[in-house]
Amino acid sequence: MNSAQDLPNAEDLAREFGPLVYRTAYRLLGDAGLAEDVQQEIFLRVLERPPSGVEAWPAWLATAASRAAIDLLRKRNRWWQRLAQWRLQAPTATPSAEQATLDRERANRLRQALAGLPRREAQCFGLRYLEGMDIEAIAEALGLTANNVNVCLHRARRRLETRLQAHEEGVEA
Repeated sequence: MNSAQDLPNAEDLAREFGPLVYRTAYRLLGDAGLAEDVQQEIFLRVLERPPSGVEAWPAWLATAASRAAIDLLRKRNRWWQRLAQWRLQAPTATPSAEQATLDRERANRLRQALAGLPRREAQCFGLRYLEGMDIEAIAEALGLTANNVNVCLHRARRRLETRLQAHEEGVEA
């Protein structure tokens, strides 16, 4: 196992391998600002919690950058995180009849999918994403622990994703 003296200085690592980490993140994200954020996060991680037993720093850093970039992409693509924002946005113009029909159909599908959830999951989902309550407030309101609320939210999102995706594919879930 490496001792603290065997670990390279984080500043030296950043200077030598910073471009590698940036390029790796940029290849996945396609956005310079986000790639810089990933680069900073990786070297901050190394500074705060130096990994032990690293035999090849370029490989370790490139892998860490890839994982961080993928995590960022996943986070950005989660539709349920946009639900509250979508609900709060005021329409900028009167929607066309076709758009209004599509919006009503989407809302109906979401309502139907929510109605099919177990009661506790539907409550947690509604309070979090439709009412905008934080986890602790939901836990207090429903007499649950914060961890239990997070589990219910996770299950609700998974079930909703499955049901909504199945509907798009024309399969009944």
